[in-house]
Amino acid sequence: MTESAQSHRKDEHLSLGVKLWRQNTMPVIGATYDDVRWLPNTFPETSVSEVDVSTKLFEHHFKWPFYIEAMTGGSALTGRINMELAEVAAESNIAMAVGSQSIALKEPETRDTFTIVRKKNPNGFLFANLGADHPISNVRTAIDMIDANAIELHVNAAQELVMAEGDRKFYWLDNLAEIIAKSPVPVIIKEVGFGMSQSTFKQIADLNPAAINVGGANGTNFSIIEQRRNRLSEAVNLDHYGLSTVESLLEAKMAKNNLPLIATGGIQSVNHVITSLMLGASLTSSAGFMLTTLMEKGQKSLLEEINAWQVALPRLFTLLGAQNITELQHKPLIYSPNLQNFIAQQKASQ
Repeated sequence: MTESAQSHRKDEHLSLGVKLWRQNTMPVIGATYDDVRWLPNTFPETSVSEVDVSTKLFEHHFKWPFYIEAMTGGSALTGRINMELAEVAAESNIAMAVGSQSIALKEPETRDTFTIVRKKNPNGFLFANLGADHPISNVRTAIDMIDANAIELHVNAAQELVMAEGDRKFYWLDNLAEIIAKSPVPVIIKEVGFGMSQSTFKQIADLNPAAINVGGANGTNFSIIEQRRNRLSEAVNLDHYGLSTVESLLEAKMAKNNLPLIATGGIQSVNHVITSLMLGASLTSSAGFMLTTLMEKGQKSLLEEINAWQVALPRLFTLLGAQNITELQHKPLIYSPNLQNFIAQQKASQ
């Protein structure tokens, strides 16, 4: 199959994303997980056998509070990776999201790079993925394509504005309202690495989606990927733009957000999962770290890493004296001076 320019772009995103993760040269934006510490709990008064790390979202019981986030699909290479990720997700009993399916709507010959995910994971929880500008008809097609249990609608103005061939107009709110009202499955509004502010959470509250994926900075940085791909000048430089995942979760608290939160962006360890849950997330996901582990070390290593997280999670809950996520979210945290300064500034600005 001769691949299109859009398929080639998918491969470029993959190659550059993995390269940036491997080199560890991405700029650090705002507060990181290192800015949040757990308060020691000398007397846990519980046991690992009593801990339940599961979470319920969209009327679905997730055995584990993390999943493989969207990255791939749309080319032969990314289709193979989707297949391998789906096999790992099925083996480890975690959920999985596919990358944007817009290419499959334009180029039907690429659909099998997405449908393979359901074939390899017939009973798993799968997230479809489209941009926020797509009509409800496209949303239904994307859902049907992989028999999805939910759909992520990504909002990515920063990425598009850096992309040479990207969109230049963004009128999403009315369309999102229609999709949320008519979608046959739960709708998640998802940022793609630039985080969300208090004002954004308040706007989304009026839409009432099933959940919000904060998509914070310090994970895969699409503005840098697009700059590298197109060799753009520094005129449009967003290397330090956005809010981190930690900051975004705190912004949600300050906005008094009542919608379920998914934490994505820079999650590279089980400790990051724990901290995200303590900061208010109901579910977490990792894209770049999972993908890079697969690409560099293979399926067996990725499965071993996920299994290690699954072993560690109930032990860390026990350490903190929490038998479930609700109890975990009431445990105290210590913030670094920089993070305290961020909170003070944001509270003062309201």
